[in-house]
Amino acid sequence: MTLSYHRLIRTLMLPVLLSALAAGPAGAFGGVGDLYVTSDASNLVRAYNGTNGTFLGNQSFGVLGSGSLGISFGATNARYLVGSFGGGVDEYSSITGAYIKTYNPGGSWMWSAIYAPNGNVYVASMSSNSIEIYDPNTAAFIGTLCGVTGPADMRIGPNGNLYICSFFGGYVLEVNAGNGNFVSQWNTPFGEQPNDIAFLPNGEILVTAMGTNVCYRYDPAYNLIGSFAGTGWGRPHGIDISPADGNIYIADGVSTQVHVFDPVTFAELDAAYLTPGPGDKIVDLEFRRDTLITPVEPTTWTRLKTMFK
Repeated sequence: MTLSYHRLIRTLMLPVLLSALAAGPAGAFGGVGDLYVTSDASNLVRAYNGTNGTFLGNQSFGVLGSGSLGISFGATNARYLVGSFGGGVDEYSSITGAYIKTYNPGGSWMWSAIYAPNGNVYVASMSSNSIEIYDPNTAAFIGTLCGVTGPADMRIGPNGNLYICSFFGGYVLEVNAGNGNFVSQWNTPFGEQPNDIAFLPNGEILVTAMGTNVCYRYDPAYNLIGSFAGTGWGRPHGIDISPADGNIYIADGVSTQVHVFDPVTFAELDAAYLTPGPGDKIVDLEFRRDTLITPVEPTTWTRLKTMFK
């Protein structure tokens, strides 16, 4: 039995169509290895070349979230999350920058969010002083992972535990990433406001903090062993380690620049990495590290059939 002409065309064109859908619409900026920087002043995410800091374009704009704060990429789902001062946590495609949905729309200050190891979404809620759990498919609220006084940014550590910066409590909380059970807690120097956390390959832990506007260094046993600061710092926020060169990258809201530091000597290598500078307050940053080989954006058979009529 031979295929009809229309069925033959559909069969031949299906791989091409799926490839086009995976590529997403034109206009997305940045890719794996590039640096993404949020701005609460302009409520957007900007993309920069991950090796030279050249501006690539505006990747996404806040939809329901107002005042873009913490950004976090999923390792395998081709998506990223952006916290906000109000309106919830917006989720986008890391391939196209297209808006997907919002967690806790209408919610108040929700600094950051991450994809948990089990696939759920963890949201740092200032209003509830807790890490809230949401369903990644429906965005429905599931429950509370743990309590934290004024949670800011957070990260899964090399040991698999979740580390949370307490902006108003002045400490870093370590909990089991699966069930929220307490593991450890240590205080930053008095009067500090921890913002974000990163881990060096040698086991050192870095915590950015306002107050004295420095980045603190802790050994693997959580003992304070030093600190460093950037030129013109006034509000250091997001921190990440570059997957390309291993250097430390920190966003500062007053100098409105990303500062780069040597991971061994902690000397400042670059006080103005972003070219050109954004010209407004920046908050968080993260290098995109997707492990997807051929990510595909979701579609439906109804859409496919409509396109081939």
